Amino acid sequence: MKAFSAQYPRFIALCVTFCALSLSQAEAQDAGSRASFTRSGWVGARYIAMGKAAEAIADDVYAIYWNPAGLVDLRDQQTLSADEIREKVQKGNIKGISEQDLVRFSEEGGSRAFVQTGVSAALLDVEREAGFAGIAFGLGKGVLGCGLYLIQSMGIEGRDASGNYTGDLDYVASTGFLSYGFTTGLASMGVSLKGMQERIAESTYYGAAADFGVNVDVLPFLRLAFVIQDIGQTMQGDESQDEMKRRYDFGYPSLKVSAALTNRNRDITLAASGVKKIEQEKYEFNGGIQYNVSGALSLQMGLNEANFAAGLSIHLFGMNIGYAFSIDNIDYGYNNIVSLSLVL
Repeated sequence: MKAFSAQYPRFIALCVTFCALSLSQAEAQDAGSRASFTRSGWVGARYIAMGKAAEAIADDVYAIYWNPAGLVDLRDQQTLSADEIREKVQKGNIKGISEQDLVRFSEEGGSRAFVQTGVSAALLDVEREAGFAGIAFGLGKGVLGCGLYLIQSMGIEGRDASGNYTGDLDYVASTGFLSYGFTTGLASMGVSLKGMQERIAESTYYGAAADFGVNVDVLPFLRLAFVIQDIGQTMQGDESQDEMKRRYDFGYPSLKVSAALTNRNRDITLAASGVKKIEQEKYEFNGGIQYNVSGALSLQMGLNEANFAAGLSIHLFGMNIGYAFSIDNIDYGYNNIVSLSLVL
């Protein structure tokens, strides 16, 4: 993590001011938002297990969904940082320093080629399924990511205005991501451009939106993150359906503020996030903890809107295999999530 600088307080104040102005201009109401499936967040077992408090800790291919600024961390995951190398040398502990670390240390600003892929699958309560697949790689001075998120619920009972059964309906929705994360002298930033499709029975909607994220390393052990999800979201009905009028439905963005704390050995991580969905009066609070038992095993536990979640991650041969269990927010049933990421 980068050192604190005198400019950071100004930047953080700017983000907070932006949040306040955005909220003051919005008309709060307990209504839903078109294409709200983009907020469901069933991506990456580790982040589900930590209560979806993911914005400040997302540092792999799943950052495409959670916070595109986190893609930048992929550059540093396979090698030690310059500060870590200096610390090991000062302590006389050079066993953990590889030749690759020394090459990177000697080449200021040097970059290395890498590709990370990841897939995630979720079996959810209330007969829902969700999945994500993505790839990220270095491009220029940043990291480019592409991903696809899918959620579906099949065989939903249809009812008319009188409550009479009209047949089963299928719901399928997807979001395609094109993300880029980069580092400035102040912070890490990222942008995701999104194309969306949502099908409800025979009606289909198409749309687009954008996400913007920022990571600020205030101290070596403290990171703050700010994310705006679904900026400018708009959905348009499919003109091929005669019964559907051509119209544009505008969605509402979500504002997310997150923080992550790590101890000196970086084997314990605490994360917390607050979420404000503009069209709703309530706030959402999430929190989680991760403990690295060893270099090959990590345990996670968290709360997503007071609902329990837990999981584990196994690191073997360049692979990260994760499993998460969580209590569903809709009817308190059980959700199961698995994920796999691989560095090529």
